[in-house]
Amino acid sequence: MSGVNEQDPRALVMQHRELQKRADLLQQQMSMIKMSADDCTKALNTIEELFNVREGTEMMFPIGSGSFVYANIARVDNIVVDIGAGISVERPLSDAKEIMEHRKERLEKAFENMGNSLSKIGQQMQAIEAFISKQQQAQGQAQVPR
Repeated sequence: MSGVNEQDPRALVMQHRELQKRADLLQQQMSMIKMSADDCTKALNTIEELFNVREGTEMMFPIGSGSFVYANIARVDNIVVDIGAGISVERPLSDAKEIMEHRKERLEKAFENMGNSLSKIGQQMQAIEAFISKQQQAQGQAQVPR
């Protein structure tokens, strides 16, 4: 981290706190993105299974909180997919699969980018910590009588 040696230790402590806040926020966002990517994986797995299902087949579908309902599949040629901004459209299974794969790829890329940002923040924090530690050691040695 350039410029660490030239900064006031109090300013560095404040900068470290801000970096920690940013790191915490990034970790929260990464957690949410991971949950969304996991949802995409579940949807993709379900879509894959639907390729092998015939109309009229009875299946269990999740309704939340680990609960399921039995339902008969009336149609397997199309499913309704959320395409963003609260808009859902009916699409053939293959199109729905592509939409979900693309969404998952975008989420994984965002997760990776955030991970890289988090790593850089961690490096900056370590540089500040090392500098402050050296300063404290130098002050401690200067105060020790010989």
